[in-house]
Amino acid sequence: MEKISETAVLADHKALHEEINTEKLFRLPWTMADNAMTWLEPTRQCNITCDACFATNDPTSQKSLSQIEAELSTMLQLRRCDAMLIAGGEPLTHPKIVEITQIVNNHNVKPVIVTNGIGLNRHLLKDLKKAGAQGFTFHVDSHQTRPDWEGCSEKQLNELRQHFADMLYDEGNLTCAFNTTIFPDALEYVPDIVEWAIQNIDRVNILTLIAVRVIGPQWPFDFYRGGTKVNVSALAYHSETDYRSIRTWEIFQQVKKVIPDFELCAFIGGTALPHSPKWTLGCHFGISGKIFGSLGAKSMELLQNFHHFFKGSYLAYTKPSMNRRGKLLVLFGLFDAELRKAFKRYFRAALKNPFLLFKKLYTQSINILQPIDILPNGEEDTCDGCPNKTIWKDRLVSACRLDDYKEFGGPLRPVPRVKGAADVS
Repeated sequence: MEKISETAVLADHKALHEEINTEKLFRLPWTMADNAMTWLEPTRQCNITCDACFATNDPTSQKSLSQIEAELSTMLQLRRCDAMLIAGGEPLTHPKIVEITQIVNNHNVKPVIVTNGIGLNRHLLKDLKKAGAQGFTFHVDSHQTRPDWEGCSEKQLNELRQHFADMLYDEGNLTCAFNTTIFPDALEYVPDIVEWAIQNIDRVNILTLIAVRVIGPQWPFDFYRGGTKVNVSALAYHSETDYRSIRTWEIFQQVKKVIPDFELCAFIGGTALPHSPKWTLGCHFGISGKIFGSLGAKSMELLQNFHHFFKGSYLAYTKPSMNRRGKLLVLFGLFDAELRKAFKRYFRAALKNPFLLFKKLYTQSINILQPIDILPNGEEDTCDGCPNKTIWKDRLVSACRLDDYKEFGGPLRPVPRVKGAADVS
């Protein structure tokens, strides 16, 4: 297991914003009150353990439908959004998940279920779709205590990903997305995950690769709530194993091993470092096993602002029927140099194989997330315009920090550790 030292932590922070030139990307205009997504937690109960999870498993946390309705209404008063992520915990452990999906759908936002997939079967899938589910984001990675899959590599887990992708494809017209947390020992398998995704471009719409972030014993920070030093070892995002923090650049380079022409087009910066690549979005188009190129910043800017102008919200989770219409992107080539290069590759390939012209072109997103970073002076670089805001006492807080509020009543403050100081027991 790759471990870190205090020196490595500080060197890692120094390099946070030096390798991805975000100045060339479209800065997503998402804000606290006007965003693409919001995060709804009907329960914090979960049926597995994930090494980098930020939510404490609570089997007593199931909310009533009336409580969920009230929280949802409050969130939508505070925040305009296109998609409501029904998450947790594991949302499929809630016995009223179908009714919850219907409630979200009745509020005219897209219900998207974020799940490990263990509780999903074809009967439940059909019921959730009937209730209005727009799609599913499956969290699958090699650091989960998943029954029958423990000890498998990310490459071996592609078989499980295929199972979920096929299930949604057979049901039809459901957005299919995957989240994978990238640990140091999983970095070498990123090309295998990406290659699998492009082989399934007709059924996998979004692949999100999340750089691991956990607090470990070697991190050179103490944590305070107000002026009181607190023990964070019981929080879900604390680990007894020190994992080196992976950066966006490292994952990006692994993606390019499979798709050499892959480019990012949009990003969310940090609250401390405005140009840091906290959320980076890339979108390419092609056919199964063959990618012709990527959308540029101008295309994403047009798509987001066009959707906001006509629908009143920023775009999240397009329907599969739209992902099958990649040829329509040729119109964006009038404004997008990156897209013009991509279509040149497509037409050159069609000259060699004219049957390409009769095949559907699919779009697929590959997103890379670099969660919260703590700078050497203790300042936190969080996601500016965080999409994963949820409710806590009638206000919006980041889902990844909700444990701070639940356990300590508010966000914790990291302070550089004084060498030789005793830890809080």
